[in-house]
Amino acid sequence: MRRFLALLFLFILVYGVASGQIFRYRLSANGGMFLGEPGNAEIDYPMKDELSNPGSEEFSAVFKPGAELEIMAPVTPDFELGLQFGYSNFAGQTPSPPLYNFFLSRYNPLPDNYKYPNKALIYDTKILSILGTARFYVLPLSGNMNVFLKLLGGVSFTGTDFTFEDPVHRVQYDVGVLHSRGTKNSDYPKKAALTGGIGLGASYRLYDRLDINFDATASLINSDIVNGVPNYNYINNEGQTSMERTNSLATVAQFSIGLIYSAIPDRRFNKSNFTRSSRVSKNLFHRKKKGKPFSKRRR
Repeated sequence: MRRFLALLFLFILVYGVASGQIFRYRLSANGGMFLGEPGNAEIDYPMKDELSNPGSEEFSAVFKPGAELEIMAPVTPDFELGLQFGYSNFAGQTPSPPLYNFFLSRYNPLPDNYKYPNKALIYDTKILSILGTARFYVLPLSGNMNVFLKLLGGVSFTGTDFTFEDPVHRVQYDVGVLHSRGTKNSDYPKKAALTGGIGLGASYRLYDRLDINFDATASLINSDIVNGVPNYNYINNEGQTSMERTNSLATVAQFSIGLIYSAIPDRRFNKSNFTRSSRVSKNLFHRKKKGKPFSKRRR
C-alpha cells in the first residue's frame, strides 16, 4: 500500500510540474461487483453437484465503496489519453457455499472432520490499479453534455480475505481466514494481474472548469482470487487424484461518479466548438497576421 501511494504521489508530481501541458483531473467514488470467471475456470471434482450442500449458492455481491483518480491530457477536442489510479473493493456473501475444489485441496485449513463447511462465508477483496485510459467523445448531446467511450488497460494488485461470516465459527474451527493474500492476514504481497476493460459514460459541464462525470465499465482481471476462492484443477492420472493450482480470468463491473477539474476554461467536447484557450490563440494569430510591419507604419 505504501509503495502504491508513493508511486501515485510521484505521478501526480510529474504531471503537475510538466510545462506547456494542459491536464484534466477526475476524482470519483466507485462501486462494483464480481460477475464471474469466463470459460472453464477450473476442472471440477466429478461429484461436485452431488456432494454440494443442499441449497448451496454462489456468492452474491455486497457493495463497498472505492475511489479513482484520473489525470487526462486532451489530444483533440474529441479524444483524451490518461492515467488512472484506482482503489476498488469487491465483496460477497453466501449462506452455504457449493463444493469448491479449494475445500478438497491440502491448503484447506479446516479440520479433517469438517473440510467442507455449510456455514455462511464471505470474501473481501481490495484491488489497487494503475491503468492507462483513452476517451473518445462520440456523441455530444448538448453544449454542456457529452457521451464518451472509454478504454482502459494496465495492472491490478489484488488482495483478498476469504473466511466465515460469523467470527464465532472462526474461533470454533481455529481459523482466522480460509484463504488470504495481500492483506494483514497473509505474509504474501498482493497479486499483480494484467487488466483490460471498456466502458461508457457521460460528462456534464457545471462551470467553466468543472464537470460532473458518470461512467460504467466492464473489465477482465487475470486473477483467480477476485472472489476470494483460489482455483484448483481436479487431476486424475491413472487413478491417482490430486488438486493442482491454476489461474483464471475474472470479470468485474464497476460504476463511478465524480468531478472533473480542467485547466482549460469553457472546455466543450463538441466538434463545432473550440476551447476558449484555442479561440484566444487563434484570434491572436490572425491579428498578428493582419497587422502591418512596424517599419512600415506611419509616424
